[in-house]
Amino acid sequence: MKTIPVSELRQRVADVIDDVQASDEPTVVMQRSRRAAYIVNPDRYERDQAELSVLRRAVFIAEVREAEAEYRAGEARPFDDIEQLLDELRR
Repeated sequence: MKTIPVSELRQRVADVIDDVQASDEPTVVMQRSRRAAYIVNPDRYERDQAELSVLRRAVFIAEVREAEAEYRAGEARPFDDIEQLLDELRR
């Protein structure tokens, strides 16, 4: 992954954007020796976001199916109120 100091980015922003658009590799912008931002090709960003959405949905569906199986097996715990449930989920 490429890195560029923010001071250099200010001087070469058009070149850096051209490089990112021509590549699938993101560029990390460094500020005070720490990551400050990522510059990513828009096609890659959109692909990554779509993939992340699919993965989140798959995890959600798996968790729902697991909860349904627990409920059918009589393993689901009853909760008196929503706060009790939320406390349990936070643990």
